[in-house]
Amino acid sequence: MTINTEKSIVRRVLKRADIKGFYGFTLAEVLITLVIIGVIAAMTIPTLMNNTNKQEYVSKLKKTYSTLAQATQKIIADEGMPRGDMGGWATSTEAVFNMYKKYLSNAKVCGIDTNGCFEGTYKKMDNTTGTYDADRYTLVLSDGTEISMSDNDFSLDCSLRASGSNDICQHILVDINGAKKPNAVGYDTFGFSLKSDKLVPSGCDYDGKCIGSTGWGCACKVLREGAINY
Repeated sequence: MTINTEKSIVRRVLKRADIKGFYGFTLAEVLITLVIIGVIAAMTIPTLMNNTNKQEYVSKLKKTYSTLAQATQKIIADEGMPRGDMGGWATSTEAVFNMYKKYLSNAKVCGIDTNGCFEGTYKKMDNTTGTYDADRYTLVLSDGTEISMSDNDFSLDCSLRASGSNDICQHILVDINGAKKPNAVGYDTFGFSLKSDKLVPSGCDYDGKCIGSTGWGCACKVLREGAINY
């Protein structure tokens, strides 16, 4: 088949398509379509990414809770109940930290020097910024999750109340993605409560509701619902 013959066939096909009302797009129509697609993408992609990030946070929170809860049960099985005023091993934040350090053997130990191990500031749900108290005992798990404890969050007789939990021996903070943003309470930063017989997510003593405007009591809500619905 010659080139002229091919051209002739193309002309006949185009002519028939033109007769039937099939026309090509003009440049203006193509540009308008691209603009519309761009606007839709700009509106939907951030939402999709945000939802994806939230689901990743939920998965990591579940993993972190499982890791700490199992470690807690092993400690209790081997060492007894934690309550310090009744002869237990939770006699101070340092003692609690050392116990978890022993049973989380693969963790990086930062001790009380949190430089480079635990983010110094965080964003609360009311969009205000908070600062962690100094001298926090910190561990970093192999997946980058940071675990931090403070003397201000300890009670010898397990009577501390904090972040939607009662009867706490030691309140434990976790940042499930380390220094990476958003460093926001209720998203990548949560609290757990060591009680006299187990470890629980913060907020469970108040029916799993996020307490107040800080978001510290949201761990129980997120784990129960399997989602960050706020």
